[in-house]
Amino acid sequence: MIGNDGKNDRDERGAASFFSRSVSESLRLQAKRLVVVSNREPYINRKTRDGVRWDRPAGGVTAALDPLLQSINGTWVAWGSGDADRLAVDERDRVRVPPDQPSYTLRRIWLTPEEVEQYYHGYSNRFLWPLCHMTLDRVVFRRKYWEAYRSVNERFAQVILEELDGRPGLVWIQDYHLALCPLFLKQHRPDLTVALFWHIPWPAHDVFRICPQRKELLSALLACDQIGFHLDRYRSSFLECVEREMGPASEPGKNSVLFRDHETKILAVPVSIDFESFDRLARSPETEKRMDNLRKRLKIGPDSIVGLGVDRLDYTKGLLKRLWALEEFLARYPEYHGRLLFIQIAAPTRAESEPYRGYRDILQSTVQEINRRFARPDWRPIEYIEGQLSHASVVAYYRLARFCLVSSVYDGMNLVSKEYAASKVDETGVLLLSEMAGSLDELEGAIPINPYDVEGTAEAIRRAIEMPAEEQKARLARMRESVRKRDIYEWMETNLNSISG
Repeated sequence: MIGNDGKNDRDERGAASFFSRSVSESLRLQAKRLVVVSNREPYINRKTRDGVRWDRPAGGVTAALDPLLQSINGTWVAWGSGDADRLAVDERDRVRVPPDQPSYTLRRIWLTPEEVEQYYHGYSNRFLWPLCHMTLDRVVFRRKYWEAYRSVNERFAQVILEELDGRPGLVWIQDYHLALCPLFLKQHRPDLTVALFWHIPWPAHDVFRICPQRKELLSALLACDQIGFHLDRYRSSFLECVEREMGPASEPGKNSVLFRDHETKILAVPVSIDFESFDRLARSPETEKRMDNLRKRLKIGPDSIVGLGVDRLDYTKGLLKRLWALEEFLARYPEYHGRLLFIQIAAPTRAESEPYRGYRDILQSTVQEINRRFARPDWRPIEYIEGQLSHASVVAYYRLARFCLVSSVYDGMNLVSKEYAASKVDETGVLLLSEMAGSLDELEGAIPINPYDVEGTAEAIRRAIEMPAEEQKARLARMRESVRKRDIYEWMETNLNSISG
């Protein structure tokens, strides 16, 4: 996280600069202005004891799109969620960012507490999120959620049109919060180029048909000129839903849909991370110092075995099943008592909303129960850390971990798995990766696990701990090369060159 006293690493991103020049030139040739649209904003203003502070929220896509907009003086439209955001904007709700070296415009949209509850916590995260992640017992639908979702999406569209002010533009919308926005834009400006990237899974039709507004959602999305998904199977599921709900709209094998005389490209492009940034930070003297401090603070000795989980505090990440697997491992293999330290970093997410409060309480009590069962006077097996850690701090944990456990019950991609591989510069360590995570398709060196198979996951932990160094090195080398070749800038270039091409 970057703030007033932090260092912005935008100048270090050679890949970003090269890519940005390529896309910038393409947009200039078409005389189009780039507008990125997302629910989350790239910079946030908060009140502190020392006055107003600005931060850059954590997030791979947000952090990667930032240098692109800096290079071409674009516009970013997002919800102003910070408690001091209104203090930073002008009379048109605009602020030039980054604050220390302004180079593009952030246009903030204001939401009332009721809209946050119904549009964001309601339709977006109590309905669409569990629906797309196939946790159907958690799906909650209320008509007022849909009405607020529609209203907020329409307001986003109005603000985007204001920012373009009649000029040609390329509007790139990020994620499921704004699925209706493309239709509202096209109704007023059919000449605009509009694309959307769907960052979560797209469910099969048997699941999607639960949605009462499925035809409205599909119609709005098909107003896009391009829609991107992480994986081909999500793309295929979307096409199936279009065919089942809207009638035949595409030819077999064709990467587009024709609906109401409008053609929409449908892409499968897996999102990634800034490999060079992670690799560089992992090799830095600062990371070595942080690792030494962690060893002292957590009493990690030469014989210690460190396991790691890094997740948002979300039920789709399978954290409870992960804890059950650790408990099973400790029960089966007492020879590792006193040696294994599993560190779980849980970043709060939508913490003020149910069902997240209840889930958090269950996790915390489960950690306490496992520690009570197995702990010794000088050792406890699980260190639970809740909070937003800095990018640099997380990399130090990655470096320390003998194994990283990703146990998502369903995950569109999972960037933690790629961050771990990129950070393991010494090529020692093992990635245990859920079969339900999209990143497994790319990271062939990972050990696949089924998060529902608690005993199988416990055995996988044992295998990771006992894996020979030569095998660890071979597996990590393959994963690191995969992430290096298909990084966040390759993802952006593929998307934007396809949109603007």
